[in-house]
Amino acid sequence: MKQKLRKKYLKVRENILNKDMKNKDIFNQVINNEKVKKAKIILTYVSYNNEVDTLNLIKYFLKKKKVAVPKVEKGKMNFYFIESLDDLEEGYAHILEPTTEKKVPNFKESVCLTPGICFSKLGYRIGYGGGFYDQFFSENKMYRIGLCYQECLIDDVDNEEHDQKVDEIITEREVI
Repeated sequence: MKQKLRKKYLKVRENILNKDMKNKDIFNQVINNEKVKKAKIILTYVSYNNEVDTLNLIKYFLKKKKVAVPKVEKGKMNFYFIESLDDLEEGYAHILEPTTEKKVPNFKESVCLTPGICFSKLGYRIGYGGGFYDQFFSENKMYRIGLCYQECLIDDVDNEEHDQKVDEIITEREVI
């Protein structure tokens, strides 16, 4: 079931029109989100493969807050602080990862902007299948916001016991 959804919504996401406008709308919703405004640390993925753009969010937040991005190490995802986009280089699965050594010591007062190929309205996500975010969320507590395009918001996902939900989902049209 998940594999079918993954395949279907990767294609849907690839064919979304007006991505620039939708990314701007999502950007505005994120920067005006109360939980994000209160957070001292923004944990965010670096957009890849037609995901909701986070590069503009990273640039924006680097001027205002501490920003950390994930790096896969020995099968596990850790977050490292960056000070500019120059602190990123291609890493796991060709995704940009931090080159810094400043690992986030704790996740108090942080918000995690979370990627997904698609999200259910209940907050469950379909990712690429590595389980990195599920493992990370099961071990660390923070407010989690999923970012996705409206076309990738679905009614339900056949979730499993280990699957971790996000607290909120932001699309270009609504916040759930």
